[in-house]
Amino acid sequence: MSGLVALHGGGEYATGDEAAMDALLAAALEAAGGATPRVVIVPTAVARHRPDLAVAHGERAFRAAAARAGAEVRVSSASLLRRADAEIPGAAVLAELAEAHLVHLPGGDPDLIPAVLRGTAGWAAILRAHAAGGCVAGASAGAMALAERLWTPHGPAQGLGLVPGIAVLPHYAPGRLDVWRAAVDGVGNGGLGEAGALAWLGLDEQTLVIGRPGGGWTVAGRGRAYLVPAGTPAATRSAGPGEALVLG
Repeated sequence: MSGLVALHGGGEYATGDEAAMDALLAAALEAAGGATPRVVIVPTAVARHRPDLAVAHGERAFRAAAARAGAEVRVSSASLLRRADAEIPGAAVLAELAEAHLVHLPGGDPDLIPAVLRGTAGWAAILRAHAAGGCVAGASAGAMALAERLWTPHGPAQGLGLVPGIAVLPHYAPGRLDVWRAAVDGVGNGGLGEAGALAWLGLDEQTLVIGRPGGGWTVAGRGRAYLVPAGTPAATRSAGPGEALVLG
């Protein structure tokens, strides 16, 4: 069975995000099956900024989660920052990704992850890790990119489609829903699909849902997750930490 997917609302790695980080580490430990879990941070979304800082913050956060759990963890990074990096990564990078128990895509610029990763050897290696039982996780822009479609400042974009049928609204604010939905789904205004065709998943900061596409999802972290079904104007379901949320 393919591994889990985790979608996080942003504010990752920072103080207050411990519960969400603990849930991610638990997923990595489960995937590792008793071995030391291998976590790979892929800072594609911060390629225009300081990917080294994102990796450093992530390494510290995952090691702190391991310390809380009384476990060991191996944390590394794969610098897929440009299309060329992802199309022809080195053999060591491919192996690191394909053998990961958790691949983590932190937030940043929403347009970068789909543009850099789609259809590349790097993304194929991440999918191999997922098919082998590893968890693929994204925070903020990372979560947006794993969905079917997403909003970007430059217009709508096709996501990587690991979680089909949804778009993600991180840093949840209901007032942004109409604007983002019109941009992504709107017919006749540059949108990519049929109006109202997607469900929207709203995520509070430092809050994630973890589960499998087509299956059940569980909320972890500080806040709540909200489901806005296709064709409805507002959230009809929400769930807090430890509660289940059905997507679809």
